[in-house]
Amino acid sequence: MFSSPMFRSFGAALALAATVALGACGGGGSGSSSGGSSVLKLSSALQSEHVARYAGAFGMLSGPGVAAIYTSVVQSLVTDVTAGAANTTTACPASGSISVVTQGAGQNGLQTGETATVGFNQCVGQVKAPGVSGSASITGTVSVQIQNVQGIVGNASNNWSYSATETANALTLVSTNGKTVVNGTVNYTMSYDAATGITTTTASSPTVTLDRTQTAGSGSISGQITITGLMYSRLHGADPVTDTLATSGNISVNAADATIAFAVSTPTPVTINGGKVQGGVIQLSTSDTVESIMPKDESTVIITVTSNGKTATYTETIDDFRSLAGA
Repeated sequence: MFSSPMFRSFGAALALAATVALGACGGGGSGSSSGGSSVLKLSSALQSEHVARYAGAFGMLSGPGVAAIYTSVVQSLVTDVTAGAANTTTACPASGSISVVTQGAGQNGLQTGETATVGFNQCVGQVKAPGVSGSASITGTVSVQIQNVQGIVGNASNNWSYSATETANALTLVSTNGKTVVNGTVNYTMSYDAATGITTTTASSPTVTLDRTQTAGSGSISGQITITGLMYSRLHGADPVTDTLATSGNISVNAADATIAFAVSTPTPVTINGGKVQGGVIQLSTSDTVESIMPKDESTVIITVTSNGKTATYTETIDDFRSLAGA
């Protein structure tokens, strides 16, 4: 990514295409913060496809992407405790492994008050999420503190539910595009309906951070995405495997000397298959601008930007989104 001569020439400001936006908008698309950073406005996406593409990539990763990462981890926890063992190690679909250590779930499954740890050892293919490469290697741990349990968690024959606190501890995703490190705690409830086979997860978090290092020509660009007021829900069907995600939160992206901020939501919940968005709408918004992202097909999305009575439409590839997000 960022390998074209145009991108290389703008150096550190590249992560948000701030310089590109200024050139496209005649200087009207951003300002400067007290620290000297370029503050990029979402409204500049009306004139700049680069800004629309960057904001869309960050929004997809920070909203539905983060929600899918956290829910994939606890789904792995439920799958492994179903095996009836306190400690398990399972091969990941492509390579590496995932381990689950509990205080003694055993035959009775997860118990109120216990702690479980889900560890990833260069695991590839276990976590599928929008904005994340299917070949990303994952390392790090996620701890889960069980608050309340009803029924036997993981038992497919009966209803069950539990609430817990899930904390990502430097959960690191590495791909050819760069590295993303996830930190943050979410409070969630997961329930299972035996009649439908659907697992429902609802969650909230005050703050989740994504520290990012992206490949950029012969060097790299570092930055951070901060998600505050994150809320999400996920419906997971097992036969066939389907996922429907609704999410909302406030996103702040800082990369080198450029920043951008917006709210993210899913006015129409997104459907996901294999980490790819199949349907629904992801919406980014500020006080004067709305950017909507809708899947056109499995590999392409349509971006529509509306600001001050004007509209612009762009077509982007999912691979470009993943490359720009660095995950």
